[in-house]
Amino acid sequence: MEYLSVKQASELWNISERRIIKLLNENRIPGAIKNGRYWSIPKETHKPLDKRNSYAKLTNEQKVVVVAGINSDIGKELTKLLLTGGYQVIGLYQKGSKLEDILINDNIILKAVDYFDRSNLLQTTKEINCDIYGFVFMEIYFSLEDVFDFDYDKFEDSYRVNVFAANLLVRELVKKMNYESSIVMVNSIEAYRGSFGASAYASAQAAKVNLVQTFANIFTEMYGVRINSVMAGWIGGVMESDDTFNKATEQIPMKRLGSPFEIADDIYLMLTRHKYTNGSSLVSDGGYLSMDSQSRTEELDSGKFYKILDKYFSETKKGSKMWIISTMMENEWNEDPAERKFIQSNFDAADRGVEIERIFLFNRENTDLYKDNPYIKRYLSSNKIITKYVDLEQLKETRPKLLETIKSGWIGIDDYALLVDLPSDGTSRGYVTLNKLEIKKAKDCFKELQKMAVLLKDIIR
Repeated sequence: MEYLSVKQASELWNISERRIIKLLNENRIPGAIKNGRYWSIPKETHKPLDKRNSYAKLTNEQKVVVVAGINSDIGKELTKLLLTGGYQVIGLYQKGSKLEDILINDNIILKAVDYFDRSNLLQTTKEINCDIYGFVFMEIYFSLEDVFDFDYDKFEDSYRVNVFAANLLVRELVKKMNYESSIVMVNSIEAYRGSFGASAYASAQAAKVNLVQTFANIFTEMYGVRINSVMAGWIGGVMESDDTFNKATEQIPMKRLGSPFEIADDIYLMLTRHKYTNGSSLVSDGGYLSMDSQSRTEELDSGKFYKILDKYFSETKKGSKMWIISTMMENEWNEDPAERKFIQSNFDAADRGVEIERIFLFNRENTDLYKDNPYIKRYLSSNKIITKYVDLEQLKETRPKLLETIKSGWIGIDDYALLVDLPSDGTSRGYVTLNKLEIKKAKDCFKELQKMAVLLKDIIR
């Protein structure tokens, strides 16, 4: 590596030697080495911008933004915004991945990289020899995991791309930045929650959150750059038809997936505005995290679910109201010991003064299948539990939207808890939620069903 003396750097940067000495003492010239009284400054080092000039005007030629992951849906939307704003873009993309026509533009320089190869990334950063106004890292490596046949190679690959590549690119490209520059790391809200099927991805995103805060501590002082992150929630696009994504909308207060443009717009504003925001994370998830992860359990197997059912039924006090939908799933009303205990807990709660109303939901033509069921007979003979019926076929014809809320049924307890059944063909039996929005939606549905319901004893005689 070639070095400059303080005098040579002074002549090259057109600032005084005294100013350079001050910058060196403030550790604002990276790579500089002090030998006794003399300093050696790497020749490739960029001139640090005066921190006092926080709104220095840049020419169009200087306004270069590097985007890692430019060929992603969000990357393409961000590139449109940057080009419209007059910026020049250097786009990094994984070798061999597909590029679209939108990225072929005179103001875009495309560079194929290997995010898994440190030497390749280092060489790429050396080839970017201009001043950089901004850097956005949005490259993602995501792989679903099999807990019974865990792939350790893929786990490490996730960290190589999501963490190691991000760390390297920031540390190398920040050397070409100044006090007007900004770095934005695109993270995921998975960083704030554990993951059932992608522990590598979720934990890597959490590591990036800490990296952003650490970079802000180090590089804002050294270079004056701002470093923040945008935490993206469930975003639609190529995976929008995936059942997991569609199911996620139920847990988002805005009741829809985000769009790539919306995240790109947040990145653009964080990159070019918000001049006093540093080391922070902007959550863009439609309110998903605000639903409080502690208010909903994970999906529980039968053993855990029945234990919770027993706890709620045994502890619910006199005067409380239970409002229940039973859809006659295959794992209901059988001779399983846990099911028998659960049925008994219903009647014990009613004997204590809990007000219980249960609405059975099935096709009227299947009435004969249930009239000899001992549990159904017991409900019919009880004068303490209100037992009603709604014809499933009629509901499908007249109020199909209610079925989207009913699904496999649930047990509501006053306005504070909802014990939700899951389909009988799954490995999970149900879950419990205390989420106010989910409970209100279920209770409103129950009230609508009450208008249609008739007494079960009038159907099964």
